Amino acid sequence: MFNMLHGLKDIHTVISNKRKIGGAAEADTIQLLSGEVYVHPVFTNIDLSKGQYVSLCFIDENGTNIMTHVDQIAVIKGLQHKLICQLDNACVKRMLLQDTIQHLRKLCEVNEGFVTHTFKEEALQLVRDISVKELEKSDVSLPFSLERKLIHLNDRLHA
Repeated sequence: MFNMLHGLKDIHTVISNKRKIGGAAEADTIQLLSGEVYVHPVFTNIDLSKGQYVSLCFIDENGTNIMTHVDQIAVIKGLQHKLICQLDNACVKRMLLQDTIQHLRKLCEVNEGFVTHTFKEEALQLVRDISVKELEKSDVSLPFSLERKLIHLNDRLHA
C-alpha cells in the first residue's frame, strides 16, 4: 500500500490491518471546523456506528491524543500510508518504534529455535516497518540472517 489514501475507509483499512501491512496513516495536516490545525497527525482509531463513521482519533506532534466527530473535520491534506520509520510525527514514531521492537523481541523469544516460514515473514515485516537501521540500534537479534536485498527509500534501509 504505502501511498496516498483517499478517505476514512482507507484510514480504517490501515488501522484494521496494521499487523498485516504495518505502518500507519499520517496526514500533512488536519483542520477542524473550529479552525484548529494539527500538523502530521497519525490516525489511531475510527469509530463506526451502524455502518457510518462517527469519530476519528489521532495523535498530534505534541503527543496529544485527540478525538473528533467526523462532522467537525474541515480538511485533511496529504493523507498517506507510511512505514513507521517514514513517519514525520516524531512522538508517534518513537512510540511505535518502541512497541514494534518489543513485539519483535517477544516474537523471537517465543519462536526461539524454530524458524518457520510464517515467523520469518512476520519478523521481516516488522523489520521493514522499523528499518534495518533501527533493528541494528536495538538489542534484538534475529535467529536468521537478513538477506542483503535491501531497498533504499529516503536514505533508510528496509528489508
